[in-house]
Amino acid sequence: MVLDDFIVAQRADGYSKNTIGARVRCIRAIAKAALVRVEELTVDHVLSYFGARSLKPWSRRTYLNHLQAFGKWLGVDLVTGIRKPPAPRSSPNPLPEEELVRLTAHAEGRHRAWVLLGAFCGLRAHETAKLRREDISILQEGEVVLRVQGKGGRTDIVPVPPVVIRELELADNGRLWEDVSPECVSRTVAGIAARLGMRMRYHQLRHRFGTAVYRASGRDLLLTQRLMRHASPATTAGYAAVADEQIHSVVGALPGADPDARLKRSRRRRAVPCASCGA
Repeated sequence: MVLDDFIVAQRADGYSKNTIGARVRCIRAIAKAALVRVEELTVDHVLSYFGARSLKPWSRRTYLNHLQAFGKWLGVDLVTGIRKPPAPRSSPNPLPEEELVRLTAHAEGRHRAWVLLGAFCGLRAHETAKLRREDISILQEGEVVLRVQGKGGRTDIVPVPPVVIRELELADNGRLWEDVSPECVSRTVAGIAARLGMRMRYHQLRHRFGTAVYRASGRDLLLTQRLMRHASPATTAGYAAVADEQIHSVVGALPGADPDARLKRSRRRRAVPCASCGA
């Protein structure tokens, strides 16, 4: 079966189970709507499918990515002439620091490790779920790093701070936690937060990591991009959250932004006592 061969090829390329599943569902849906086999799909079938449905820009973009991958593997063009919406600019939604402290304090065992891997290493739920002890290495300098296989089968090196190392059991080999799915990681952490009266998603821990790195690095976007493992700094910009108070202070400090500033400075100068006469 064509899709079975496609699935094998996608696994060989290192794509995640979730990505492969989403691509297969997309291809099957369009082939079913066109009343053809998947290997018979053409760009006209794709156009008809999109034209009959009101898809959101993000869904449209995702479908086209799936079709492009399948068409490239199949040796046919399924997307030429179809406009791909630009990637939406995401707004950062980092978990507030006080909520992270509460969540970390109440999570125990491997659940606490899951929280810290998201908040201090920027791991996604599927990366946390499949983590193996063999992925963790100690460098000659004594620093600990983590090999992470992320989106698209790409492998990156991520520094691991002591607060995370203390929570990981590294004595043996194999997966750190058996039979754990990305959904289990997400639901478990969200459930702990819910019992504390907080509503959150696991990915907010990654948002927190990106935002904290951006601030700690002196707002170095390229360094943040590297640690977030983004292909483009445009994606990283979504995580570069700037506190509201800083926004107001920067704008308020612009020349001429405060008409009363000169008067205030003048009053302060008059209020300073004279050093020679004490007046």
